[in-house]
Amino acid sequence: MSAAPVQRSAPVRRRRPELSSPAVKPDTRSKSHLQVVKPVSKATYSTASMIIFGVAAVLTFVVVFQTIIAEQQLRLDKISTDVRLAQQHYDELRQQRAELRAPDHLRTQAMLLGMSQGLGAKFEEIPADVVAIVMASTGAMDPSIAEPRPLESLVSIATGSNP
Repeated sequence: MSAAPVQRSAPVRRRRPELSSPAVKPDTRSKSHLQVVKPVSKATYSTASMIIFGVAAVLTFVVVFQTIIAEQQLRLDKISTDVRLAQQHYDELRQQRAELRAPDHLRTQAMLLGMSQGLGAKFEEIPADVVAIVMASTGAMDPSIAEPRPLESLVSIATGSNP
């Protein structure tokens, strides 16, 4: 397979019609690429300036919004740190409380104060009438016990009927 030699044609030079030349025909002028452009009106300037202003306002709003979000994030981080430190302190206090309330710790502290363990425990029952007399004398008696309802009202409550 042999490639055929490429033949190139010589560039054709076209002559531009001169505008001052009277030999130029009117129909050749109308075929040119140039067009008359309308001048920009004030409305076009106004619309363009409003678009530019709107874009600038939106960009400013975005920057301000991002700044506010960053400030709030810093505050939230500080509060989270404070909460975490408070939780750690609370856990430490709970640990100390548990250690102080431990029976072994209480036993050693009691021995340091000269206390000793009792030999036995004996519980006594108090009769109900003694409890009632003490409560009546101190005024700590429940009002429903101190002033009972009449028998008729108790019967109506038990049966569910109205007197």
